[in-house]
Amino acid sequence: MFVSRRSALRLAAGSLLASSYSLNARTAEDEFWNTKSPESWTPEEIQSLTTKSPWAKPVSADVKGYAPLSNVGSGRRGGMMRESTRAGASSGETSPKFQGVVRWASAKPVRLALKLQFPGALAGHYVISVSGLPIVSGHGTDDSSTGTDSYDGLKSHTSLQVRGQEAAVPDVIQPDKNEPSTLYFGFLPEVLKLDSDKTVTFSTVMSPLNVKAKFELKQMKFKGDLSL
Repeated sequence: MFVSRRSALRLAAGSLLASSYSLNARTAEDEFWNTKSPESWTPEEIQSLTTKSPWAKPVSADVKGYAPLSNVGSGRRGGMMRESTRAGASSGETSPKFQGVVRWASAKPVRLALKLQFPGALAGHYVISVSGLPIVSGHGTDDSSTGTDSYDGLKSHTSLQVRGQEAAVPDVIQPDKNEPSTLYFGFLPEVLKLDSDKTVTFSTVMSPLNVKAKFELKQMKFKGDLSL
């Protein structure tokens, strides 16, 4: 049957509109944090919000400077690392991966879901947490004068980056005393200019692991408001 160009365009537009409506409907259903009260969130929904959501990013951290030991040659010591690196690349071997989660932990829906209460040092900060990576626990160095771990060395290897702005380093880093596999990074809000159009990248090098997660702020809305 003959179909005019105008009719074809109308059909195409209708198809796109239907697809868009379907996508928006699915998105609205998925955003239970905007349609249900926190008291009615199911364990499955809490798991979803805290592991894979606008505020929680699953990460696969790789080992910085990884070179397969099986490919280390027996030649001179000075050339072993270079030789190992070349051999690893040519054989297709890749760095082992460690699975974890990076969360924007200070966001209200995350705090409600995990019942988080931050200690005084983290109050008034944007708080990013890294959980589940084996290197997190015990990463700090012992400070005998205070009897606590010091994470000062990690600060210079950690940043919260907004495109077009200078990268911010954490003001404070603290472990979760109840969950040893979780580390909190506190950033001062006044050093970052954030709005719903921004993309923010968190990165840290917890030797020997590289960790990076990207947050789209336009998606991080709770009950209609940007929640950080």
